[in-house]
Amino acid sequence: MPAVLKRYLCLIVLPLLMYAAGCRPETGPKYRIGFSQCTGNDDWRRNMLTEMKRELFYHPEMQLLYRDAESDSKRQVQQIQELLAGKIDILVVSPNEAAPLAPVIAAAYGKGIPVIILDRKAATDSFTAYIGGDNYNIGKLAAEYIAARLNGHGRIIEVTGLRGSSPTVERHQGFRDALAHYPGLKVIATLEGSWVAEKTREAAARNDSAVQQADVIFAQNDVMAYSMYRYCREKGLTHTRFIGVDASPYPDAGIDLVSRHVLSASLLYPSGGKEAISMAADILAGKKVPRNTLLQTVLIDSSNVKLMRLQIDKIQAQHQEIEKQQSLLQEQLSLYQDQQHLLRIVVTTLGIAFLLGIVLIFILRTNRRINQQLKQQRDEILQQRDQLVEMTARAQEATEAKFTFFTNLSHEFRTPLTLIQAPLENLMGSRQLSSPQKQQLELMRRNVIHLMRLVNQLLEFRRIESGKLQLKVSENDLPAFMLDIMEAYKGIAVKKHIDFRLISRQPGIKAWFDQHLFDRVLYNLLSNAFKFTSDYGKVHIYLEQATTEQEAVIRIEDDGSGMDENTLAHAFELFYQSRNNEHKGTGIGLALTREIISLHHGSITVKSSKGAGTTFSITLPGTSVPFAPEEIQQEDEHMNVINHSLHSYTDDLNDTPAEELPLTVQAHPHSVLLIEDHPDLNHFLADFLSGQYEVFHAGNGADGLKLAFEHVPDLILCDIMMPGMDGIQVLETLKKDIRTSHIPVILLSANSSEEQRIKGMQHNADAYISKPFHLKYLAESISSMLNNRALLKDHYIAEPETRVHSTQSSKPDRKFVNDFTAIVEANLGNDQFGVEDICQQLAISKMQLYRKVKQLLNCNVNDYILDARVKKGRYLLVNSTLSVAEIAYECGFSSPAYFSTVFKARTQQTPKAFRDKKSEG
Repeated sequence: MPAVLKRYLCLIVLPLLMYAAGCRPETGPKYRIGFSQCTGNDDWRRNMLTEMKRELFYHPEMQLLYRDAESDSKRQVQQIQELLAGKIDILVVSPNEAAPLAPVIAAAYGKGIPVIILDRKAATDSFTAYIGGDNYNIGKLAAEYIAARLNGHGRIIEVTGLRGSSPTVERHQGFRDALAHYPGLKVIATLEGSWVAEKTREAAARNDSAVQQADVIFAQNDVMAYSMYRYCREKGLTHTRFIGVDASPYPDAGIDLVSRHVLSASLLYPSGGKEAISMAADILAGKKVPRNTLLQTVLIDSSNVKLMRLQIDKIQAQHQEIEKQQSLLQEQLSLYQDQQHLLRIVVTTLGIAFLLGIVLIFILRTNRRINQQLKQQRDEILQQRDQLVEMTARAQEATEAKFTFFTNLSHEFRTPLTLIQAPLENLMGSRQLSSPQKQQLELMRRNVIHLMRLVNQLLEFRRIESGKLQLKVSENDLPAFMLDIMEAYKGIAVKKHIDFRLISRQPGIKAWFDQHLFDRVLYNLLSNAFKFTSDYGKVHIYLEQATTEQEAVIRIEDDGSGMDENTLAHAFELFYQSRNNEHKGTGIGLALTREIISLHHGSITVKSSKGAGTTFSITLPGTSVPFAPEEIQQEDEHMNVINHSLHSYTDDLNDTPAEELPLTVQAHPHSVLLIEDHPDLNHFLADFLSGQYEVFHAGNGADGLKLAFEHVPDLILCDIMMPGMDGIQVLETLKKDIRTSHIPVILLSANSSEEQRIKGMQHNADAYISKPFHLKYLAESISSMLNNRALLKDHYIAEPETRVHSTQSSKPDRKFVNDFTAIVEANLGNDQFGVEDICQQLAISKMQLYRKVKQLLNCNVNDYILDARVKKGRYLLVNSTLSVAEIAYECGFSSPAYFSTVFKARTQQTPKAFRDKKSEG
């Protein structure tokens, strides 16, 4: 009932809540407008910001981010970068200077952000739109006004703004161009006021003599004009007239100064703030905007200043009223939204309550039907449970039958193995056997013993699992027992220079175990330790006993290759085989070890890490308490621990490969590299192939690669499953290296699955042979592959123009031939060119170059170079007018005589006779 209710509540209430939340109108700005102002410390620029804010009242979807650079170009660049990092939608810039701001403005425009340049221009064309007054016209109007007031005669001082800014440059240019029409007007000085009063006063002080003579001072803004007015009055100069630019409607600003007769005139310079926001809205709306917008100006003097003040006061009063109304509107809108939201909540709550009532009625009506369905489902579950119990019983029977079949099959293996082992031992006792025959028979004997050990382990594991193995435990002196076991491994330790010792700091440690079973545990663990420990390593056995003498602890520690985390997690699982080639096995030994120790009421754990060794820890009972009476041996039985059935554990470690027979010194036309990690198979195949080929052999992939690069054999046989670098990795390395990419590779593997074969072929293997294989098949495969390579060489020689495109050659081989021929042909005219130059450019040794060229082109490197030079000489003799001597030097011969000798040896005629014959023909 609660689950059903919850489901219906989610289906009905959630959509209503989503509706209530979704209907709430979106608040907050949608777009971010970044405005970088060069400076905000004067009335005109404060008026610009005020106009922007007023215009934003009509665009609530936009938010203005304002930054003031305080007349510092570096700071303005940094502030623009911060605005860009803040993900703005439009950038509005009033540059402090034209050149320093150009790169950052271009970068913003390059990122796809619309850029509006306001008031001052920047030295770049990478912007969306420019808004500003017509500065050139302002300068021109100022000059014409002065000419009218002075009747075309007088002395003038011009005060300019910040050097390099666009208003300064354009106003100055307009002013000078207009004055050019009035030769009676002279500019006696030009002062740089940088738009501020302090610098204007400093410039006036430096040019005081010119100021004393001036009739009119034209300043490019009202701030500088007012500063010059105060300076002149302090100096007692009352005849000078002052003209400014901006006409801002603030106290001590342009219009106020004109009305007070401080300034004779001021030219109105619109700020463009309103227009910038309006243009930004058009851009965001997707409208097309003009690239250049010039704002009109007007000159204000005593004739129109009162009218302008009245208009400005009226406009300001209207703006104040608009702001007040806007504020009231925002309050009313907020109140309306809150009331609307509350109404939605109430309506939604009532709707939910109504729908819940309907849902509850529906649930009550369907409750009976649900209960019936639950009862039906319960009956079905009970029926399925009974079926599962029955299927489990059948599966158990099938598993038992499989294990029984497996056990019987293992029993059947023992008889054929015995029939193989007995005749082998009989044959090995014969004195008429040659040394190679004895070696092969010994190889067969060791592998028969290995198979017999695997069969015995399977049978013992099956007896333990079926409960048919009866323990016969007794109290044993653990150090003495361990020393008996260690005797079997002393020879191996000496041979491999392994530090093999027993460490026991407590004398007389006792433990209860079955000698006939526990020795298999120790043999298995010690065999693994020696197998995975390199020469000059260590295998230490530690014996300890708990203070209560209830348990004895055995630790077998080595510093071998260790196990990775995945192998360690599955170490004791039956039939588990690690993906790591270094720990490939049958998956029986450690599983049997764990089962035997479990029978003894003990435990076994393992700690290992890759490259840091492995430690097995075994605990055994120190008393007979855990064992049943029938599991305790009643009479003492003495036994020789190293019995015949356990020799197979040490045989794997003592299987020193047969000594290699001294081969007769015989030259073989082909060489074969054999890479196989199994020592017996490695030496057997090497001996088998040595009659027909020069054989190099290695026991792992790394050594095999070294031999391949050193000898560059004609063919490589490589096992796939090897410790460290496996056969696939060896194959990839060989095929990617230009020195060995041409060598055919045959993969050998005990894995005959289609997936493994496909993987080998995907890595460009030339053949894949599964173990076990017939020696004759292997021999014929090698012979066939080498014959095919010989045909490929003939193809190269027979068709030199197409040899690099042969589909039988690999891509690295074709690249080598292309590079080789290109180097030779590029240096035919160089008589100092030789084999060393080719080796240097191809980055290979002389031997590798000679063998590679011999393999692919079946010729000597020097012969190839001479043939190429003769071929070029033949062409020049027929198709040019050069003399024989000139052709000799052109083809890279040190002298014409040497050219004639080589040419005659290859064409059976002298160069002159060859040319005459071709001319007559």
